[in-house]
This record gives sequence, C-alpha cells and structure tokens, in this order.
Amino acid sequence: MRTASEKSHSDGARPCVLVTGGSGFIGSHVVDVLARRGYEPRIFDLRESCHHEPGTVTMAIGDCTDPGALERAMQGCTAVIHLAAMADVGHVKADPVGAERANARATAGVLEAARNAGVERVVYGSTIWVYSDCPEEVVDEETRLAHPGHLYTATKLAGELYCRSYAELYGVDCTILRFGIPYGPRARVAAVVPAMVERALRGEPLTVAGDGSQGRRFVYVEDLAEGIVAGLRPVAANRVYNLAGTETTTILEIAQTVRDLLGDVEIVHTEARSRDFGGKEVSSERAVRELEWRAATPFREGVRRYVEWRRANEAVEGAPIEPLPVREPVLARWRDRLAPRLPTLPMPAARRVLGSAAAAGVLAWGAASDDSFSAFASLFGIRPVTAVRTSRPEVGVLIDAPASIAVPLSAQLERDGGSASIATNGEVNASTVAQVRDNGSDLIPRLKGGGPVRWVGTRQQIKHMAKEVGESGHIYYAPPVHGFTLTQDLLGKTAGASPIRGRVRLKAPRPLGRIRRGDILEVSVTAGPDWRVTLDWLCAELRARHLSAVPADLLFRHA
Repeated sequence: MRTASEKSHSDGARPCVLVTGGSGFIGSHVVDVLARRGYEPRIFDLRESCHHEPGTVTMAIGDCTDPGALERAMQGCTAVIHLAAMADVGHVKADPVGAERANARATAGVLEAARNAGVERVVYGSTIWVYSDCPEEVVDEETRLAHPGHLYTATKLAGELYCRSYAELYGVDCTILRFGIPYGPRARVAAVVPAMVERALRGEPLTVAGDGSQGRRFVYVEDLAEGIVAGLRPVAANRVYNLAGTETTTILEIAQTVRDLLGDVEIVHTEARSRDFGGKEVSSERAVRELEWRAATPFREGVRRYVEWRRANEAVEGAPIEPLPVREPVLARWRDRLAPRLPTLPMPAARRVLGSAAAAGVLAWGAASDDSFSAFASLFGIRPVTAVRTSRPEVGVLIDAPASIAVPLSAQLERDGGSASIATNGEVNASTVAQVRDNGSDLIPRLKGGGPVRWVGTRQQIKHMAKEVGESGHIYYAPPVHGFTLTQDLLGKTAGASPIRGRVRLKAPRPLGRIRRGDILEVSVTAGPDWRVTLDWLCAELRARHLSAVPADLLFRHA
C-alpha cells in the first residue's frame, strides 16, 4: 500500500518529510526508516542529531513555537511527523508551564505552519497515556476518553484536539498515533528500561515503584518507527491508531528481565508514584488491519538489543533541552528601554498627565508616520486580508497597473482564460470601466500613501475612487505599496471598505511555491512590453495547478 507521499516516487522525486524532534530517541529512528523507504528526511530540532553523520540528513535548528522557522523548514515537504515534545513525566511535573509550551502550544505551531506551507499531512505522536483515566481496562481507539488527571496526558490530548480542529476547519489532514511505552537503542537513561539497565551495570539495586504490578504495553523503538512511517499512508488520513506492543509487561517483570540479562542484582520496592499509569490492555488491531503494522519484537529480545547497544555506546542523558529564546514583543522591548529613563512620579495626577501625553504621541505617530501600520500590525495582528476559505479551485488575482493599460491587460487575461482585479489610483473613465468588465475583470481603488496630511482625506478618496471604477456595496481596495498608516486603515473601515493584499506578491516570473485555493496573488506591472509575458506565464502556472484566476474582490464576495 502506498503512503501519502509515495505518489511522488513515480516521477523520480524523493518526497521530503520533516521530522520535528528528529534528533531524539524516537525521531532519529523514524529518520532512518524514512531514508530506507526512499524518502528525503529533514530534521527540525533544538540540537544537531548525534545519531547521524554530519551532512547525511538535512538539519534545521529551531523551536516548534517559532512559526517562521517552522514554515521555512517545511518548504518543499509533503508531510510533517511531529514528535518534538517534553515526554518525561517527571520533567512535566517539575515544569508545567514549559510542558504546556513544548507539547500543546508547539503542536498548534506545527499545525499552523503546515497550513501556511501547504503541507499535505501532519502525523502527530501522542501516547496511550490518554487512556489512563478511563474506567475500562481494555481500550481501543473508540474508547471514550476521560478528563486527564496528569498534566502530561492533558498536554498530549490537547495536541490531538488541535489536530482534529485543524482538519475540520482548515483541511489539514492529520494522523494521530498513540504510542505504547517506547524502549530500545538511543533511549534516555531517565526511561524505565534504561534506568534499570544503568543501575544493573553499576551493580546497584533495581528500584520498583509500589508492588510493581503496574502493567505497560511497551513497544520496541524500531518497530514503532516503522508504524509511524506507515501513518503516512492515504488510508491513515484523519484516523487515530494505537501503536503498542502485544504483551503487557509489569514493572516487576522489567526488573526481573534486566536482572536475568545482566546478573544477580537486588530488587527494591519504593513508594508508588503519584498519578502513575496503572496500565490498560491497549488494542492495536486497527493498525494491524489498516496499516499492516504489528509490534514484532518480544520484550525480552528488545531489552537484550538495548543492553547490547548500551555496552557499545555512551548513555543518552535525559535532561530536557532549553528552548530557544523567543523574540520579545516590540512593546515590551520599548517599555524596558524607556522605564529606567523616566522619573519616578509619586503623584497620581502627574502619572496620568504623562500617560495621556504618551497615548497622544502614539496616536499622532499613527496618523503621521508611514511606518505605523506595519508596527501596529505586528503588535495587534491588524493586516490586509490575503486569503479566504473556499471549496472552489480559484485564486484571486490582484494586478497593480497603470490605468492606461487596464483594457489591453484585461483582454489578454480573457484570452488566457483568466480574470483579475486591476488596482489603479489614476483617473479612470467610464469607457475603460465598461471594457474591463466586458473582458471579465474589474477595477478596484489603489489607495495613495498616507502621511502627515493625505490620511485626512482617506474616507473621501476611497468613496470617490470606488464610484469612479463602478464599485458599490462593501468596497475592497488595495492599500498603498508603501506608507499605509494605521489611521488610513481605520478611516477606510468607516467608509465600509476593507484592504486586500496578495499572500504571494511578485513583479516578474519566478517560482510561485505553494499556492492554495483562496489565496490572493498580487502582481505589479508597468506600461512597458513585459507585462504580456508576465500574464502569460502566470495563467500557465495556474492552469498547471488546476486553479482558475478570478478577480480578488470577487473571491471575497463569493466566500
């Protein structure tokens, strides 16, 4: 059965799959399986992989809560396998805020980056711990989940819910894989099997929490990696699978297995851990049926392989990696710079005067500065609309062009089977408007740049230009290429107008990258001869992607 990306094999290309956490225990084995299966694996992690020779695997250093770094790493990838997480329950208990960031928030970041990058599939590594609070003893993917009692479970379950929401709202296909307890080569010493092996190698007693009757569905890591890659198959889209072993092993049996393999060491019982996973009979039959996957390595054999690997390699320490520094918000940076320079004013009235003056200064800057819009957009998320949700195979095309070529430009588009919104701030006569519309395109206002004076007439400018190009009802306009002020945006809204801008903007033929239905493409052309070549190229590119070029404002009106 072919995976979601194997269709690329037919034309000789190696499909690229990004693995977050690819430098870690499970991720490094997944990278190995992907390479053996003919994929081009790419690692995204906080550190370089010590399990792969330098230069053998493409590596991107970054944090999964950094959307820009994620999107750059996903360029050209058909799928993402998201394994980066804080997986040690002890670390989670010690740092709950860090656990939420590394598990829940990072998963939302991966999904959003995948949506923006046009990735076909996200495979999410969850855990069978999600069953820990269920009353049933025998569980499968249809078991109704209970509210989690452990923060680790809560953060992983949050990731599952994000996957389902992104699939439903944004069409991002997701596969949720609930892992059994992994063990094997490259495992961190903090995990139960490596921890016992380390103690036995040092001749120390093996500690067992409680009476050791807690059961675990372990899964040998190389078997698990095969199952994760199988999750790329088309049948796995928007499905949930348990990937666990077929035998339940108690903690006491683990200690006995390690003792048998490494010598006669003492087994000591300690106090049971809070909210420990008591164990369930977890069925992986769905994975057997649909993915043709089964955990093939018996537990004792897997431990033997780990011991053999450990004798030949250094132990992998289990300390969590510090996250990369996150860029501080602009407002906070300026506050921290200015605060030490301001005098301490004990009088409330004086503080109010200074606060009012500062607010007035910010508003004046917003009115007078061409830089204000981008700064406020950065702070508050204000920005022109660049895409809409649509089921139609259409993209909105916005062309910035002189009014003098609007008619021949629209005629050229019609011959190429497309149409567009032509943005112009020049004088347009009624004959031009009629001919452009006859050719299937339309005209929208291009607002002039703001500044100390021009912003005052924004409302009248938009209404006048909209009337000139024959636009009525809600007005869509193109903001200035440079110098769009916050005040212009606000005044435009009072005129019943919304700014639109290209998600992809270009001036000449170049690789378009990933284009999704509902995106806006913005093209700037001049009155010279090159605009015909640019339009021919653009329409050909869209036809090759089975997308139709329509006026950008029409795309919004039909959404």
